[in-house]
Amino acid sequence: MSDPIRIKRYPNRRFYAGHTKSYVSMADIEALIRNGANVEIVDSQTGEDLTRQLLVQIIAERHPEKMAMFPTAMLHAMLRANDAVASFLQDYFRNSLAYLDYLHQHGAAGTLTQPVHWMKAWLDRWSQPADKGDSDSREPRDAAGDAGPALLERISQLEDRIAELERDRDRSA
Repeated sequence: MSDPIRIKRYPNRRFYAGHTKSYVSMADIEALIRNGANVEIVDSQTGEDLTRQLLVQIIAERHPEKMAMFPTAMLHAMLRANDAVASFLQDYFRNSLAYLDYLHQHGAAGTLTQPVHWMKAWLDRWSQPADKGDSDSREPRDAAGDAGPALLERISQLEDRIAELERDRDRSA
């Protein structure tokens, strides 16, 4: 995957794309993304990553019909979510994207004849540590070497977390 195009947002809310050495609009950013580019939008003064915030804004303002893919009940659940549920939802969406990436790369027909391949891609993605590097990175991982131990470690962590939550629930009851 190529390096993302870095775009700076200035205090006057203008966006500057270094690759073209010109100011761009939200529509220009959307066009870049539609043409296959990945963008990274940062605040010019603080260096804060604003990419997610701006992508959500583009979808909400320019494509409200795409917001319909999120059922109202899911949006309510996201707003009500505690840390454990939010972590689950984050993992769920990340894994869904890994599956969609696989479908996009290999075509839907191939996955129907060999479901083991899409399951392997999903497990490879799921077994990546959440705190390793960029959480949005969707680079494929070679599962041959360390996916098994990583998966076992993740399961152990989840079991410990469940036990902790059950103890907290029992204490508050």
